[in-house]
Amino acid sequence: MSKTIFFFVKFFENSNYANDFLDGRLFLNRLSYFKKIEENEAVNRGDKFEGVVGWHQPDKIKLRINDFEIKELAGPVSIQMNHLENLHIFCLYAAHSGELHSVSHESLPELKKQLLISHDCKKLGGNSVIITKSQEFINRVVGAISKNEYIGSAKLVQYYDPNIFSGEFTENDAVFKKRNEFAYQSEYRFAINTGFNGEDSLILNIGPIRDIAHFCDIEEINSSLTLTLPKKNA
Repeated sequence: MSKTIFFFVKFFENSNYANDFLDGRLFLNRLSYFKKIEENEAVNRGDKFEGVVGWHQPDKIKLRINDFEIKELAGPVSIQMNHLENLHIFCLYAAHSGELHSVSHESLPELKKQLLISHDCKKLGGNSVIITKSQEFINRVVGAISKNEYIGSAKLVQYYDPNIFSGEFTENDAVFKKRNEFAYQSEYRFAINTGFNGEDSLILNIGPIRDIAHFCDIEEINSSLTLTLPKKNA
């Protein structure tokens, strides 16, 4: 069941970056950048397990070197593809419907709870911008990707429990899978292949977005969020 996205939020470390974003200049680091960031619990941007195509619990996999079998593994075994590190990544917080399959007057409180932004997101930056027309924003990014003749994909990130999950992901899905310690980020991600390898960043110009986005405060969003449905006899 697909999830409905109600709005996006982008967090920035300073207001200059936020204004660049509102002017339509999207800054994308390579996947390798996020893998190399030292994991910092106070920020939680880095993830050395980005782009994992295989995650296997110790009791679900056997390792053999020549005729010697390695037993009693200390933890899960991860498998990664180096070429995925060349992808440029753009991340947003997505306020979406979660596991709700339908909305009714009775389920509105549950939906509102789902849409509230986690206070932990402040770790990602003290300046935030809300995109009120999520599909229009997606359309503009897709248009810029196509105009530059890049290859791109985009979707909500799915989170897995690294202590329980054991299995594989396709290469196309690997960059959209993350461990559940990042679940509070509720991430929607664009992954772009420019056709060039390296570690350089990418600036993707999608044109000004101030008609669909503006500065916001997540505390104000949470406190003022109101959901209504038409009256049943309407």
